[in-house]
Amino acid sequence: MILVIGATGTVGSALLPLLAGQDVSLRALAHSEAGRERIEALGVEAVEGDLDQPATLDRAVEGCDRVFLVSPPHPDQVAREQATIDAAGRAGIAHMVVLSVMGAGADSPIAFARWHAEIDEHLRASGLGWTILRPSGFMQAHLLPVATVTAEGRWYGMTGDGATAYVDLRDVAAVAATVLTTPGHTGAVYELTGPAALSQPEAAAQLSDVLGRPVAYVDLPAEVFRANLAGAGLPDWLADAVVALYQTTRNGHAATVTNTVELVTGHPPRTYRELVETRRDDFDVS
Repeated sequence: MILVIGATGTVGSALLPLLAGQDVSLRALAHSEAGRERIEALGVEAVEGDLDQPATLDRAVEGCDRVFLVSPPHPDQVAREQATIDAAGRAGIAHMVVLSVMGAGADSPIAFARWHAEIDEHLRASGLGWTILRPSGFMQAHLLPVATVTAEGRWYGMTGDGATAYVDLRDVAAVAATVLTTPGHTGAVYELTGPAALSQPEAAAQLSDVLGRPVAYVDLPAEVFRANLAGAGLPDWLADAVVALYQTTRNGHAATVTNTVELVTGHPPRTYRELVETRRDDFDVS
């Protein structure tokens, strides 16, 4: 029995259909009625639970032998995920797969990278069988500036010519599905990237080519970019984390490329152009 925690989030919503299409017993955590409906629409058992209520986690993991865990960035993320790992330990889970982040480390300038370092260490010390997935930035989060491109033909950023090997979240889900359903991954830390490091100006050029109209990349000072994030409603801690992440990219420290997606799944990671081709209608200005 596999339990997916975070089944209606970005990665989880791509992972659950992959698992539902296989011959496995499957359960997913639901913390709202809307989430329950989305899970059950795939023919998957939904179990009520809340990462802030450990007792609900004990019920959720009961009878499972594998767990996938992802939760959104949040100041309480460490406590939430560590409590979930502890619940898995009490239940005697055989294998736990946790989504971390590339560059996780106690000395990272990025808040959620520091948080994931704490979570990863807790998992290693838990006594569980484990696999840690560390993706780079998701293409869908960083390379699809739909609102400003459709309204202005502009892409605003602060990364300069710095490049990141952004990964399609569907490839991350494919790796997770493989790890959860095949042997040989216990104790592995998988760094997951796309096939090439790409700067935002380079991505804007590719987007221009696919859309058939110009998309201008506009590089902003960090303080202006952060003000824009705050104006869009991001809380201070998240705005600061995004700026720190993009500063790392700008400084050339995020361009690592791995072949792990292909090694684990047997297929190469998707390119940015492939993603944009599938999302072309999102940029329709007609």
